Amino acid sequence: MDDADVIILASPVYVYHVTGAMKAFLDHYGWRWMVHRPEEKMFQKQTVCISTAAGAGMKSTNRDMAHSTFFWGVAKTYRFGVAVMETSWERVSAKKKAAIDKKLTRLAQKIVKNQGHVKPSVQTKAFFTLMRQFNKRGWNEADMIYWKEKGWTEKKRPWKS
Repeated sequence: MDDADVIILASPVYVYHVTGAMKAFLDHYGWRWMVHRPEEKMFQKQTVCISTAAGAGMKSTNRDMAHSTFFWGVAKTYRFGVAVMETSWERVSAKKKAAIDKKLTRLAQKIVKNQGHVKPSVQTKAFFTLMRQFNKRGWNEADMIYWKEKGWTEKKRPWKS
């Protein structure tokens, strides 16, 4: 993930949320949340959260994935959810597939255009500042040491080279 130009997270809707496998993946990277030891490369990355369903639940499923990308410090997260009105991709109509392709092509063009130019949101920077205060005083020694070594408890910020 650290070396990827774009991170793509995808999950079918499972009871209005991500699947257990995706949840386990997101939980595995909990140590990377801003409160702990975020990777500075994330503050310049773009992520796409994709979800599909036969009917509904894409918004909450994408929210599950985007929640983690925010706490990883990802600069820009896009969400793409689509109700395919089928349980099998083979039975999805050609018209629906063409519409999906058109929307994803536009999204891909936007991502390519923004590559190397994304900056964290004000909300991300504000949360980072709050976490900086926690890690100055520290409740977890390993996290506190990490932040100090990165220079983030002083003036350095991960989104500035």
